[in-house]
Parts: sequence; structure tokens; C-alpha cells
Amino acid sequence: MNICAISFHCCPFSLLGGDGTGGMNVYLREMSAAMTNFPEVKMDIFTRVQNPKIKGIRDISPKVRVIHLKGGPEHPVDRKTLCDFLPEFSRNLEEFIIPYQRSYDLVYSHYWLSGLVGEEIRNNFSIPLIHIFHTLAFSKQRAAKENYEEHRNRLGAEEHLAHVSEAIISSSEHEKQSLIKEYGIPSSKLRVIYPGVNKGLFYPLGQEDVRRELGFREEDKIVLYVGRIEPVKGLLSLIEALESLRKKAPFLSSQLKLIVVGGGTKSSDHPKNKEINRIQKAIAEKNLWNDVFFLGSKRQNQLKKYYSAADVLVMPSLYESFGLVVVEALACGTPVIASRIGEMMNIIKEGKNGSYFNVDDPSSLSLSLNHFFSQKSSLWRAEKIRQDIISRFLWETTAKETYGIFKAIVGRSTTRRSQPDKSPRPA
Repeated sequence: MNICAISFHCCPFSLLGGDGTGGMNVYLREMSAAMTNFPEVKMDIFTRVQNPKIKGIRDISPKVRVIHLKGGPEHPVDRKTLCDFLPEFSRNLEEFIIPYQRSYDLVYSHYWLSGLVGEEIRNNFSIPLIHIFHTLAFSKQRAAKENYEEHRNRLGAEEHLAHVSEAIISSSEHEKQSLIKEYGIPSSKLRVIYPGVNKGLFYPLGQEDVRRELGFREEDKIVLYVGRIEPVKGLLSLIEALESLRKKAPFLSSQLKLIVVGGGTKSSDHPKNKEINRIQKAIAEKNLWNDVFFLGSKRQNQLKKYYSAADVLVMPSLYESFGLVVVEALACGTPVIASRIGEMMNIIKEGKNGSYFNVDDPSSLSLSLNHFFSQKSSLWRAEKIRQDIISRFLWETTAKETYGIFKAIVGRSTTRRSQPDKSPRPA
């Protein structure tokens, strides 16, 4: 089974936590690696060149290649303008396929931009299209309200792709039901397949040792945030909650530290990020400079140090399709406090591996943090937290279920192509 995977805006080799990079990068790398456990599977992942140092064909494994094609400037571009470069990328993708007589059994597209390219490949080469949205514009728009900006074509494109794709993979039951309700597509077209966690990459480290390595004290109360920094991620609510907590629990104020991992490179990307500027202004107004540490994005293999050093990971998002950083933190034995949204309600077990707070409500988050630090010893121990999460979420399971869909779709497509065409012919 030869798979043409399209990830137009997101290269699997990009640094996590910047604009347009994050969970989708992880998903692509981990899924492609796990899919090659099936002997007959080969995968090409097509993405645009966005770094002149990362071009051409690069192997993830002997059976997975990342193929970089020209599609706009060879540097990161705001996702809201990337749509303008789709025709160039589509043209280069077809030109790559035809001369080498690449024979693909299906198109596997990620995010709405890639879906539009995938539809062209599906139509021109008569192969089925399986799509995964990763995030949904209508859900983000309702969650972020006036703080949400998006390309004018995205809403219509996602509705179109929901109808024309042969199958849609959804990362949660909540997302599946949202798609059915919003677009009226049959439930038989959608399949919920949860993302996973790499248990060989994420595991607990000695907290005292990693804190010393990272420059923090053993007695610090460390709250961790990991992810992109944009309004829908709700980081400003966490800053406001810290200010409130300092007033309500002054005994914590000298020990409480917030580590922020994400937002791209600290020196070059942070100054250009409007949301970071807005948050840093709030930090200055609230006199929290000594309590908040912006570290920039980190490679995935570095993240377990930060998860292990933290007392708790906070995910204050207004919307998440799944939330990979939550399962990564839990695999490191670190409890999580998360917004009461979507799949978080199934991942977090209240009073066992973490807790919830009301979405976009700093006072609720402040109460949850205060309760956490007063009741932390009653939660599951790190190893129990880890064992629970890896028993429910692994990339090997994600790949097995995804392969099952691919095999069924390809089988149906092959049967249809082998049958004689009995459609009426014009006179």
C-alpha cells in the first residue's frame, strides 16, 4: 500500500510550538513511523519548502520519505496567506508524481490546505481521499470569538472537504459529533481514532535532578505551559489566574513559577508574536516578571525534562481537537489541570491525574491551582499516572486503526475500478 500523504504547511522536521507547528508535526512523525510496522506500507509525505536548509527528499525511515516541494517563499509564512501558494505546490506535486510514475493507492491529507491539494490529486489520478482536519475553523471561531482571525476561504473549504472526502478521521468523539451536526454528513463517513503517545520518549525523570539542570529550586512550585502562543490557547487566562492566586494564597507567591515553552524561537519569533506581546504587557502590569519564564520552543526529545520538572501542566485552551501535550505530560507522570472542553473530559480523571476548570475563567483556574497545591499528595503517584495513560493512548494503536480504514477504503476503490463502467454513453 503506497500512501501519498500531504502536509502542505507543516513539515515534520519543523521546530514545535511556532506558528503552524505543534501537534500536527508530532502526529505526522509518530503515525508514519508506526504505520511502517505493516510490511506492505510505504509513505511519501509532501510538504512545502519553508527552510532553505531543509529541502529535497529526506527519509524518516526506510519506508517513509518527506518530499519538500516549492510552494511560495522558502521561509515560514502566515497561515492566513498560505492559500495563495496552493496552485504552485499542487502543480509541483503532480509534476513529481508523473515523471517517476509514482503509483499511490490513496491520498492522506492533513489540515484544510492540504485537503484542497489532495482533492486535486484524487480527481486527477482516480484514487480515494482520506482527510484529517486536526482543527476546525467553526469550532475555533466560536471559542475565540473576536480574537480569531482566519483566511476567508477556510470555513467553506472545510465544509466542502467534509462532503467530498471518502473518509474523515476525527481525533475525538466530540469533534465527530460537531462535524455531523455542522455539515450534515453521515456518521458512517467518520471514524474516531485517538492520537497516541510515544512511551519510549516520554517517561518520568528525577524531578530534583532536572530542576537543578534547568536552573530551578527543589522548593519551587512549577506550573508548566507547552504549546503555540495564540489567543485560542488561553495563556492570558493563566497569567490572570496566577495574579489572583498570589493574592489568595500569599504563602505560594514566593515559590510559584510559570514556565512557558512554545512560540517558536525566543530571539526571533517572540518579538513578532502579537499574543506574546499582549501577554508580556499584562505580566508587566501585574508585576509578575520574576514568576514567568518564556523559554521558546523545544525539540520534542527535550520536553520530558520540562514535564518532569513541573508540579503540574496547565492547558488553558478555549478549544482543542485533542491535546497531545496533555497525554505527553501524563506519560511523564505529571498531573494536568485542563479547561473543561472536548476530549479533556475523557483524558483527565478528576482527583486522580489532575482536574478541570471552567473554560476562559481565570478565577476558576486560580481555585483549581490552589486546590491542586493543597491536595497534590492525594493524587495518583507518577508511575500510576503514566501507566493509566499509556494503557489508553499509544501510537501503535492509532496506526493499527488507521491502517484498517486505509485497507477498507483502498479495497472498495479497487473493486469499483475493476467493475465495467455501465453509465450511459452520449449518442
